[in-house]
Amino acid sequence: MSSPDGGASASPPASLAGDPFRWLPATIVGAAPQTPTGRSIVLEVPGLRPARAGQHVDVRLTADDGYQAVRSYSLSDVSLSGVSLSDVRASAGGAGRAPQVELTVEELPDGEVSPYLVSAAEVGDPVEVRGPIGGWFVWPPTEFDPESAVHAVLPEPDGAPAPGRSPVQLIGGGSGIAPLVAMVRARAAGAAAADDAVLGDAAADSAAAAGAAGPAGAPPPMRLLCSVRTPADRWFETELTALAEESAGEVQVDWVFTREAPAGATRASGRITRDELVDLVLPASEHPLVYVCGTNSFVETVAGWLVDAGHDPTRVRTERFGGV
Repeated sequence: MSSPDGGASASPPASLAGDPFRWLPATIVGAAPQTPTGRSIVLEVPGLRPARAGQHVDVRLTADDGYQAVRSYSLSDVSLSGVSLSDVRASAGGAGRAPQVELTVEELPDGEVSPYLVSAAEVGDPVEVRGPIGGWFVWPPTEFDPESAVHAVLPEPDGAPAPGRSPVQLIGGGSGIAPLVAMVRARAAGAAAADDAVLGDAAADSAAAAGAAGPAGAPPPMRLLCSVRTPADRWFETELTALAEESAGEVQVDWVFTREAPAGATRASGRITRDELVDLVLPASEHPLVYVCGTNSFVETVAGWLVDAGHDPTRVRTERFGGV
């Protein structure tokens, strides 16, 4: 599949003041395998609005006969989307730095779009993108407005720190780890910027505020629980291990294997149980902000167990997928 008319001039230049769901021409500028059935793809999207960790984009492919297919994919890296607004406006017109985002795709045997993105798409290929989309499943979180209807429906639990200062528990099933990796990366970027801010760099101070709890304090601790089929299915393993080691214990990564455990593992392969989940996540007493992403059944089961274990429903944010 390709974008209409080769993609480069398929859509008119975007405007930041325009519809955020407007389709934008994009180009694949990088790709890297992640697992035997998945890879990450970097898209350059002139005019794309700045993205936040946890958001997703819609990707549209158009066949030579005009047939179109649209799928939604979580962003696994938004760090390259943070260009200045002037750059974004300029890039929409063909000049200035163009925002880039990374999405991570798992090839599904009966899929229509994912096989193309994982096995056939090449650097230089055009696609179309709209978004970024989503304002609830994002980190750092959007603080509730006490006067808003949302706050009235979802009150914060008594004694809990503000969402932006709460510890963070991330739980991903399979490729559901993608938006969670973006959050771990955002935390790392915020921590680095906060370190620079200590040295008096005002720009870094601003970046820290945008990417973590804020320059007044260190980024909150994060714990990531990943459920995958086999050791070969560990997404971003090398990078996550490095980030955990560099965090001095503030970032922890746990893996659970459902079909094949690695040699020397103390846990046999199998789906995670309710008791294991409770042992592998931050306790409800710490009021963590919890993000769960995976298949419908995975998210439904895990979210239910979390609530049963005392986690406040307003602190459990979910993202689900189930299409092809």
